[in-house]
Amino acid sequence: MQSRKANLKKFPPAGQVVSVGYCGDTYTVTTADGKVNKIWEFNLRFKTDSSKEGPLPGKPVIVGAGMQGDRASIGFSTPGEISDFIKQPCQ
Repeated sequence: MQSRKANLKKFPPAGQVVSVGYCGDTYTVTTADGKVNKIWEFNLRFKTDSSKEGPLPGKPVIVGAGMQGDRASIGFSTPGEISDFIKQPCQ
């Protein structure tokens, strides 16, 4: 049985991504509640959802994944937002 997909437009601040940095093999994800999470590049997936319940343009969300809580997905409204959103501060 599959559960209903979450409405990504209504995520709380803990799930709203404000910045994503990339350095070496690690992504640094900052959420609207001020928390900073470091996630190994192989454990973070980038996805899009253009449906009516998908994230607002320019307002990606992070969703936990994996049975051990060590993986996550960041959902964007369009593919074009992904590379524009990720900054590489250690270049």
